[in-house]
Amino acid sequence: MKYLISIIITLLTNDLFSQKVMYSELTDTNWDIYAISTEDGIIKKITNDSLKDFQSDYSIRNGSIVFDSYRDENSRNIFTYNSKGELNQLTHLKTRDGHPVWSPDGNKIAFQSSRTGNPEVFVMDSNGENVKQLTFNEAFDGIPKWSPNGQLLAFNSNRNGYPNVFTLNQETKELKQITSNESYNFIQDWISKTAVLIITDVAEKRQMQILEIKKGSTIRTIPTDGDVTYARCNMNGQIVFTQKTNDGEVNVFLMNIENGNIRQLTDSSNKKRFPAFME
Repeated sequence: MKYLISIIITLLTNDLFSQKVMYSELTDTNWDIYAISTEDGIIKKITNDSLKDFQSDYSIRNGSIVFDSYRDENSRNIFTYNSKGELNQLTHLKTRDGHPVWSPDGNKIAFQSSRTGNPEVFVMDSNGENVKQLTFNEAFDGIPKWSPNGQLLAFNSNRNGYPNVFTLNQETKELKQITSNESYNFIQDWISKTAVLIITDVAEKRQMQILEIKKGSTIRTIPTDGDVTYARCNMNGQIVFTQKTNDGEVNVFLMNIENGNIRQLTDSSNKKRFPAFME
């Protein structure tokens, strides 16, 4: 490898993966990935590199983190890190590969790449082999998210002039547009096999909505105090999200979908992005 790996810091052991939420935070002019326990608030640093480690996702099936990083000069590539302390680089191009997410069975990784000239959606095996391009469009296609059964990939595209949400059936190759307005619509996750979580413009704020994918209709708008910048959900009825308040601070919050209760997990002025569950 042409870069010097400033490897995951030694204080991290298998107990890292008992943490519930991970996120990226900007400290000392650099982004790294952290994990926080939702029970006692203890924070542990996962990565420690001189260049930016950004979006991450965790697979309970194989106990590994997948993340994107700029640690190879100005290129953005994808890495995995497991509980044995093994760091593997999966992509090696001088382009930008990012937004990696595990398939539900932990065997595949969907991601966004500009290797063909503009962002498109790709999928590869968990070891980085058998890379396949899934979208073919001159506009932006990216930010993929797997459905719970692994059959569909939801993603964002501005192929019609505005950022909207689409789904792609990997077996039939059927492409379906879920949102079709001139608002800001960005896919965040799947709430269930028939509904997705998005961020959209609501009353001059960026808020979360749950959409039914067959009709693209809004099931529920989830009000928060600030602008939501990113969100993920789990099968336990919870959403973890980052929210920007009026004073400009961005912190990580945990929400119970059923009762709407919100709990703030982090409390600092450092910028934070891309929270995800580790369970």
